[in-house]
Amino acid sequence: MEKRKKVTITDIAKMCNVSIKTVSRVLNDGENVSERTRKKVEQAIKESGYQVNILARGLKGNRTDVIMVFTDRHEEEHLSIWHILMLKYIFIYAKKNNLKVVMSPSNSSKFMSDETDGYYLLENGLADGVILLECIPNDMRAKALKERNIPFVVFGESDDPALCTVSLDNFQTGYKGGNYLVTHGYKNIDFLVGDNRYGSNQKRVDGFVEATKNCKGEINVCYGASTVEKAYQIAVETLKKRKPDAFFVSGDERAVGVYRAISEAGYKIPEDVAVLGIDNIPTGNYLHPRISTVDQDFDTLARMCVENLLNMIHGKEFIQHYRLLPSVVEREST
Repeated sequence: MEKRKKVTITDIAKMCNVSIKTVSRVLNDGENVSERTRKKVEQAIKESGYQVNILARGLKGNRTDVIMVFTDRHEEEHLSIWHILMLKYIFIYAKKNNLKVVMSPSNSSKFMSDETDGYYLLENGLADGVILLECIPNDMRAKALKERNIPFVVFGESDDPALCTVSLDNFQTGYKGGNYLVTHGYKNIDFLVGDNRYGSNQKRVDGFVEATKNCKGEINVCYGASTVEKAYQIAVETLKKRKPDAFFVSGDERAVGVYRAISEAGYKIPEDVAVLGIDNIPTGNYLHPRISTVDQDFDTLARMCVENLLNMIHGKEFIQHYRLLPSVVEREST
């Protein structure tokens, strides 16, 4: 049986009587192509069975136009609404820059021994750079990426000043949340925050403690509220012992569990217990009452991650440490 000849981009250009550059624009959904020409090229691609060879493209130009996004596994609970929103905007800005995105769960300590970790793809040259959506102190992935001269951007605040980082100012996030509650008359406040191995959580706690240090009431910090269920359990146990004036929850999504715990304990929000979240996710507008929150501009943060990474890949100047100041969005839960 005769082997079918592999169709190339040059073949497609000849079939359509257009330039290779025009075919490339169609493939990359670029501009400056008439609708008639676009349809003609797309039809030729479909009929000929032409397929883009990403590896060959990368070898030819020494780039793949692929970036990877690593999300920490969090004991296999790694995709929260926060992650989904960040990925949404990363995808938007990647597309605007004609980049493809590979997202992979990753383990900051076991990535080298786990064959399901996306780091294996990276080591084999299938991407030009990386966005680490979370980074713990002494993160081994960051160390390995540095040693191999692979461009990468850390989302979050790192203990290594040499890394390129993009982050919400987490100290100010904790400070502004704590200060808002104190200045609005709340004295007994519990701050529910995630895993203390993440520097961002510790900085939020530091800011909160600073803002509430002169408060005359009872101030508590509760680590471990890394999921809706865990936040719910912490709030349930707290309300069995005492009733805080307010819960400050590191993550609007986790605050859903706190809402349920308050309701089950027979209390009302905000009449009996106030709730302040962090992130300003769209879901917060549909809680009842709508949740007050410390805002996080996902759009700007994602754009800065992609732009910084692109500049690193192309050897251009980039912003070493980008910090976004938060603001409090007041709604009906406080």
